[in-house]
Amino acid sequence: MGALSGRISPLACSVQGEVEDWKKAMDNLVRYRFQPFDPKSGKTQSFGWVLLTDPFSTEFTKSAIYFGEDIVGLTMRMDSVSVPASQVKLHLGRRVRQELAGSGKESLPKAELSRIKEDVIAELMSHSLPTIKLYEMVYNARRNRLWFFGKAKGVVTTFVELFNETFGLTMTPDSPFSVARDILSAKEAEKLLELGETGFVRPDA
Repeated sequence: MGALSGRISPLACSVQGEVEDWKKAMDNLVRYRFQPFDPKSGKTQSFGWVLLTDPFSTEFTKSAIYFGEDIVGLTMRMDSVSVPASQVKLHLGRRVRQELAGSGKESLPKAELSRIKEDVIAELMSHSLPTIKLYEMVYNARRNRLWFFGKAKGVVTTFVELFNETFGLTMTPDSPFSVARDILSAKEAEKLLELGETGFVRPDA
Protein backbone atom coordinates (compact mmCIF):
# COMPACT_ATOMS: atom_id res chain seq x y z
CA MET A 1 0.00 0.00 0.00
CA GLY A 2 2.43 2.59 -1.29
CA ALA A 3 0.18 5.64 -1.56
CA LEU A 4 -0.57 5.64 2.17
CA SER A 5 2.66 4.17 3.48
CA GLY A 6 5.24 5.44 0.98
CA ARG A 7 6.90 2.02 0.88
CA ILE A 8 7.20 1.76 -2.91
CA SER A 9 7.75 4.28 -5.67
CA PRO A 10 4.86 4.75 -8.09
CA LEU A 11 4.60 4.61 -11.85
CA ALA A 12 4.01 8.25 -12.84
CA CYS A 13 1.85 9.01 -15.89
CA SER A 14 0.41 11.91 -17.84
CA VAL A 15 -3.32 11.66 -18.47
CA GLN A 16 -4.69 12.77 -21.82
CA GLY A 17 -7.88 14.78 -21.64
CA GLU A 18 -10.29 15.52 -18.81
CA VAL A 19 -13.27 13.74 -17.32
CA GLU A 20 -16.28 15.34 -19.00
CA ASP A 21 -19.01 13.66 -16.97
CA TRP A 22 -18.14 12.86 -13.35
CA LYS A 23 -21.59 11.42 -12.66
CA LYS A 24 -20.99 8.86 -15.39
CA ALA A 25 -17.52 8.19 -13.96
CA MET A 26 -19.03 7.54 -10.53
CA ASP A 27 -21.56 5.18 -12.10
CA ASN A 28 -18.70 3.39 -13.85
CA LEU A 29 -16.90 2.97 -10.53
CA VAL A 30 -19.89 0.97 -9.34
CA ARG A 31 -20.03 -0.92 -12.64
CA TYR A 32 -16.36 -1.86 -12.45
CA ARG A 33 -16.19 -2.34 -8.69
CA PHE A 34 -14.40 -5.35 -7.28
CA GLN A 35 -16.67 -8.35 -6.89
CA PRO A 36 -15.53 -11.41 -4.89
CA PHE A 37 -15.65 -14.72 -6.68
CA ASP A 38 -16.27 -18.25 -5.50
CA PRO A 39 -13.32 -20.56 -6.34
CA LYS A 40 -15.89 -23.34 -6.78
CA SER A 41 -17.22 -21.48 -9.83
CA GLY A 42 -14.07 -22.27 -11.78
CA LYS A 43 -12.90 -18.66 -11.97
CA THR A 44 -9.29 -18.03 -11.03
CA GLN A 45 -9.20 -14.22 -10.86
CA SER A 46 -11.31 -11.14 -10.19
CA PHE A 47 -10.33 -7.47 -10.19
CA GLY A 48 -11.96 -4.07 -9.82
CA TRP A 49 -12.12 -0.85 -7.82
CA VAL A 50 -12.26 -0.54 -4.04
CA LEU A 51 -11.74 2.41 -1.74
CA LEU A 52 -8.22 3.65 -1.16
CA THR A 53 -8.77 3.55 2.59
CA ASP A 54 -10.67 0.25 2.77
CA PRO A 55 -9.94 -2.66 0.40
CA PHE A 56 -13.18 -4.37 1.45
CA SER A 57 -15.47 -1.44 0.63
CA THR A 58 -17.02 -0.39 -2.67
CA GLU A 59 -19.15 2.41 -1.24
CA PHE A 60 -18.11 5.06 -3.75
CA THR A 61 -19.14 8.52 -2.61
CA LYS A 62 -17.45 11.81 -3.42
CA SER A 63 -16.21 12.18 0.15
CA ALA A 64 -14.77 8.64 0.06
CA ILE A 65 -12.73 8.98 -3.13
CA TYR A 66 -11.79 12.68 -3.14
CA PHE A 67 -8.83 13.93 -1.13
CA GLY A 68 -9.14 17.69 -1.51
CA GLU A 69 -10.78 19.29 -4.54
CA ASP A 70 -8.79 17.69 -7.34
CA ILE A 71 -7.22 14.49 -6.00
CA VAL A 72 -8.97 11.17 -6.59
CA GLY A 73 -7.67 8.14 -4.71
CA LEU A 74 -8.71 4.56 -5.48
CA THR A 75 -7.34 1.03 -5.26
CA MET A 76 -7.46 -1.68 -7.87
CA ARG A 77 -7.99 -4.93 -6.00
CA MET A 78 -6.99 -8.16 -7.69
CA ASP A 79 -7.85 -11.53 -6.15
CA SER A 80 -6.53 -14.76 -7.62
CA VAL A 81 -6.43 -18.39 -6.65
CA SER A 82 -4.02 -21.04 -7.84
CA VAL A 83 -2.94 -24.53 -6.89
CA PRO A 84 0.75 -25.55 -6.88
CA ALA A 85 1.60 -27.96 -9.68
CA SER A 86 3.22 -30.31 -7.17
CA GLN A 87 -0.07 -30.63 -5.28
CA VAL A 88 -2.00 -31.27 -8.49
CA LYS A 89 0.47 -34.01 -9.41
CA LEU A 90 0.13 -35.74 -6.04
CA HIS A 91 -3.66 -35.73 -5.99
CA LEU A 92 -3.91 -36.62 -9.67
CA GLY A 93 -1.72 -39.67 -9.11
CA ARG A 94 -3.95 -40.81 -6.28
CA ARG A 95 -7.13 -40.39 -8.35
CA VAL A 96 -5.63 -42.22 -11.33
CA ARG A 97 -4.64 -45.17 -9.14
CA GLN A 98 -8.15 -45.28 -7.75
CA GLU A 99 -9.67 -45.24 -11.25
CA LEU A 100 -7.36 -48.00 -12.44
CA ALA A 101 -8.08 -50.15 -9.41
CA GLY A 102 -11.81 -49.71 -9.83
CA SER A 103 -11.89 -50.42 -13.57
CA GLY A 104 -9.23 -53.12 -13.73
CA LYS A 105 -7.55 -51.30 -16.60
CA GLU A 106 -3.80 -50.87 -16.97
CA SER A 107 -4.06 -47.34 -18.33
CA LEU A 108 -6.60 -44.61 -18.94
CA PRO A 109 -7.41 -42.81 -22.21
CA LYS A 110 -5.93 -39.33 -22.62
CA ALA A 111 -9.37 -37.72 -22.55
CA GLU A 112 -10.16 -39.46 -19.26
CA LEU A 113 -6.87 -38.27 -17.74
CA SER A 114 -7.69 -34.69 -18.77
CA ARG A 115 -11.13 -34.91 -17.18
CA ILE A 116 -9.72 -36.27 -13.94
CA LYS A 117 -7.08 -33.55 -13.85
CA GLU A 118 -9.72 -30.85 -14.30
CA ASP A 119 -11.77 -32.38 -11.49
CA VAL A 120 -8.72 -32.50 -9.21
CA ILE A 121 -7.83 -28.85 -9.88
CA ALA A 122 -11.44 -27.74 -9.32
CA GLU A 123 -11.61 -29.65 -6.04
CA LEU A 124 -8.33 -28.23 -4.75
CA MET A 125 -9.30 -24.70 -5.76
CA SER A 126 -12.60 -24.98 -3.95
CA HIS A 127 -10.65 -25.35 -0.71
CA SER A 128 -8.23 -22.50 -1.44
CA LEU A 129 -8.49 -18.90 -0.27
CA PRO A 130 -7.85 -16.25 -2.93
CA THR A 131 -4.68 -14.19 -2.68
CA ILE A 132 -5.49 -10.49 -2.35
CA LYS A 133 -3.26 -7.89 -4.03
CA LEU A 134 -3.85 -4.15 -3.83
CA TYR A 135 -2.60 -1.54 -6.28
CA GLU A 136 -3.29 2.08 -5.35
CA MET A 137 -3.90 4.99 -7.69
CA VAL A 138 -3.73 8.72 -7.05
CA TYR A 139 -5.11 10.94 -9.83
CA ASN A 140 -4.74 14.73 -9.91
CA ALA A 141 -7.60 15.71 -12.20
CA ARG A 142 -6.54 19.36 -12.42
CA ARG A 143 -2.93 18.69 -13.38
CA ASN A 144 -3.70 15.58 -15.48
CA ARG A 145 -1.17 13.59 -13.50
CA LEU A 146 -1.57 10.05 -12.17
CA TRP A 147 0.52 7.82 -9.93
CA PHE A 148 -0.04 4.06 -9.91
CA PHE A 149 1.58 1.86 -7.26
CA GLY A 150 2.19 -1.24 -9.34
CA LYS A 151 4.83 -1.96 -11.97
CA ALA A 152 4.39 -5.54 -13.19
CA LYS A 153 3.58 -5.44 -16.90
CA GLY A 154 0.41 -7.50 -16.66
CA VAL A 155 -0.87 -5.48 -13.70
CA VAL A 156 -0.18 -2.16 -15.45
CA THR A 157 -1.97 -3.35 -18.61
CA THR A 158 -5.02 -4.39 -16.57
CA PHE A 159 -5.03 -1.07 -14.72
CA VAL A 160 -4.74 1.04 -17.89
CA GLU A 161 -7.72 -0.78 -19.41
CA LEU A 162 -9.76 -0.46 -16.20
CA PHE A 163 -8.96 3.26 -15.90
CA ASN A 164 -9.90 3.86 -19.53
CA GLU A 165 -13.20 2.00 -19.20
CA THR A 166 -14.05 3.89 -16.01
CA PHE A 167 -12.99 7.45 -16.83
CA GLY A 168 -12.78 7.37 -20.63
CA LEU A 169 -9.19 8.62 -20.56
CA THR A 170 -5.83 7.31 -21.71
CA MET A 171 -2.44 7.79 -20.10
CA THR A 172 1.25 7.79 -21.01
CA PRO A 173 3.91 6.61 -18.53
CA ASP A 174 6.66 9.15 -17.89
CA SER A 175 9.94 8.86 -19.76
CA PRO A 176 13.02 11.11 -19.63
CA PHE A 177 11.83 12.77 -22.84
CA SER A 178 8.23 13.32 -21.68
CA VAL A 179 9.47 14.85 -18.41
CA ALA A 180 11.84 17.14 -20.33
CA ARG A 181 9.01 18.10 -22.70
CA ASP A 182 6.83 19.16 -19.77
CA ILE A 183 9.62 21.29 -18.31
CA LEU A 184 11.19 22.65 -21.49
CA SER A 185 9.73 23.80 -24.75
CA ALA A 186 8.97 21.16 -27.38
CA LYS A 187 11.90 22.42 -29.47
CA GLU A 188 14.36 22.18 -26.56
CA ALA A 189 13.11 18.69 -25.68
CA GLU A 190 13.69 17.56 -29.26
CA LYS A 191 17.31 18.73 -28.99
CA LEU A 192 17.81 16.30 -26.08
CA LEU A 193 16.98 13.42 -28.38
CA GLU A 194 19.69 14.60 -30.79
CA LEU A 195 22.35 14.46 -28.06
CA GLY A 196 22.16 10.71 -27.57
CA GLU A 197 23.62 8.99 -24.51
CA THR A 198 27.07 10.57 -24.97
CA GLY A 199 25.57 14.00 -24.50
CA PHE A 200 24.94 13.22 -20.84
CA VAL A 201 28.42 11.89 -20.02
CA ARG A 202 30.98 14.19 -18.45
CA PRO A 203 34.14 14.58 -20.59
CA ASP A 204 36.37 13.62 -17.67
CA ALA A 205 34.26 10.62 -16.63
